[in-house]
Amino acid sequence: MLLSGFQKFLAYNLKQLEVLLMFNKSSCAKTAHNISSKNRRTIEERTAQLAIRVPKPNARLHSQENE
Repeated sequence: MLLSGFQKFLAYNLKQLEVLLMFNKSSCAKTAHNISSKNRRTIEERTAQLAIRVPKPNARLHSQENE
């Protein structure tokens, strides 16, 4: 249980986010630590579409710098 009152659900891929559709009022998605940045970006986009809460949506995502 997080301080915000939500239960944490570890998401390893996009298919696991579908489970949270039933529990989006009581649970939030946390991206697992061993997910690549490309997959993190797709998971972040999908959670925005499904209106699923993410505690730190931009964690471990780096913006590309133009040189």
